[in-house]
Amino acid sequence: MNPLRRLGIVRELRRRLYGMSREDLARHQRSAFSELWSFVRKNSAYYRRRYPEAVNLEEILPCSRGEFSENFNDINTAGLDRNELAEFRIREERKGRTGYFRGRYSVGLSSGTTGSRLLTVLSKEERDLYSCLLWARSGLPPGIRTPRVLFALRTHNPTFTEIGVFGVRMVYVDYTHPPEELAELINRKRLNILAGPPSLLLMLARHHDKIECAIDALVSYAEVLDDAAKARLERTFGAPVVQIYQGAEGFLGSTCRCGNLHLNEDVVHVEPLGDPAAGPVQVLVTDLYRRTQPMIRYRMDDFLELSDEPCPCGSAFRRIRRIHGRADDVFVLLDEKGRPRYLFPDYVRRSINQASDDILEYQAIQHSTDLIEIRLSLDEGSDRSRIERAILENLVWRAGQIGANLGTVGFSGDAPERNPNSLKWIRVNRRFPWNF
Repeated sequence: MNPLRRLGIVRELRRRLYGMSREDLARHQRSAFSELWSFVRKNSAYYRRRYPEAVNLEEILPCSRGEFSENFNDINTAGLDRNELAEFRIREERKGRTGYFRGRYSVGLSSGTTGSRLLTVLSKEERDLYSCLLWARSGLPPGIRTPRVLFALRTHNPTFTEIGVFGVRMVYVDYTHPPEELAELINRKRLNILAGPPSLLLMLARHHDKIECAIDALVSYAEVLDDAAKARLERTFGAPVVQIYQGAEGFLGSTCRCGNLHLNEDVVHVEPLGDPAAGPVQVLVTDLYRRTQPMIRYRMDDFLELSDEPCPCGSAFRRIRRIHGRADDVFVLLDEKGRPRYLFPDYVRRSINQASDDILEYQAIQHSTDLIEIRLSLDEGSDRSRIERAILENLVWRAGQIGANLGTVGFSGDAPERNPNSLKWIRVNRRFPWNF
């Protein structure tokens, strides 16, 4: 993309975040969907066959992960084969490469902890627009001179890759490098921004005495950032922590200049399933600009707590109060009459991390409606029995708030597990199926 065009897009994206009213946004979404639908209806066999007369977004039925994966070959507009793409992505990862399929398409593959793994395919044009959005909505505080970023990604690569864009130096690493090695890299390259999943940032925080240069900001993504982790990172590094909310479904949210997380509603159309005022909801997502792999009214697994309250930053885009986690990680408890009650992952996380600052890592696993296992890695010399009692009291209180019985809670010193595909920490996980 021409640098001047790239700069123009970045400026327009920044203008929209703070310069659009709700009425402006509604008009923009209608226009963007009209252009998208005109292209998709002509080029996607799936949508052309199913919705030959559809004009409005509301006429298209919601699409689940399973349906999307099953019909991927007909949904995409570039004649791509799902199995061929998946094999390509796995082969590239095992060889430590990040090449393009057919020299044109970037391919991502979700971790697949719930069954079907979700492919993400972007053309060069879509990657260019995505990078503009990332720069425009990074959430980094203004005034950081010569940003030099440690950017942690899942893809395995034993070496460090350094690039420069918009005057920003970025050093790409993967999750597998030990913290001492990352600290040495940060010092050698004089990096001042740390970007990665909360688990990796917390690992660096525990080795912050080895980091010699000042850190100006941290960027969290890929895992849920809870309040305790954010506070610990800000306290350790003396720098603000901003959040990026993205996934296979698109670049869904970013941090504003006041530190709040907003939906990127000019890029993704988000429809709550239920009343957001009543609590966390699942949502339908329509990416208004993705054409190679159209995502139209796709049902996300995550539960979100949304807010229509005005933000001091002035943006009309809705705020995300909290990302509660995936539907498959919601704990299912029973009340006195055997009826299901739901304990959302964020409440489980808060029950644990609010118990003590001595908790280094944790994992909560629900094996059945009456059996929960909690794995704890604690700081040396900490009082394990006191911490376990505090966690149990917190969980009992949370269960009581929803009128449910907690069941049996067992504690162990077993190490928390990472997802073998994504390498993300699995903080809260339900090990049995449930239909909500």
